[in-house]
Amino acid sequence: MKKCDCGRSPTSYCVGWHSLTHVEWRTKQLIAEAKLRAELIQDEYDSIVFPDK
Repeated sequence: MKKCDCGRSPTSYCVGWHSLTHVEWRTKQLIAEAKLRAELIQDEYDSIVFPDK
């Protein structure tokens, strides 16, 4: 996978976000951040509720 040169990728690799408008890019960025936060919260919850897993 190609490294991202535009700086818009949520990872260090190109995911095709370079062609988006600013509004489209910002929307995708906010959604990606929300998903990551949700995953982290779920992991924390699981470690509390199911400590032996």
